Amino acid sequence: MIFAKNEQRSFHRMEINLPIEITKDEKTYHGICSDLSSTGMRISLEKAELNEGDEVNINLRTDDDRFMPLNATAKLLRVSKSEDGSFSAAVEFLDLE
Repeated sequence: MIFAKNEQRSFHRMEINLPIEITKDEKTYHGICSDLSSTGMRISLEKAELNEGDEVNINLRTDDDRFMPLNATAKLLRVSKSEDGSFSAAVEFLDLE
């Protein structure tokens, strides 16, 4: 894990690569959380079945006892297609459990 602080941001973020489950309207999608902060995350998805503005539930679980599971209600701020054909999304947390 790498901790980073951007001059334009007032919070720390962690670069991680952990699987997540995203649920919207009782349908589950799988992705990878690549960047996590106190206000949101960046995720990678294989398919673009989610759109900007969608509210979703996110579950991030680790096998590492140092990190508690994360359950959040979130809003997708941006969804873009990567060069390799996958999709990247910026997510803002609305509620953390």
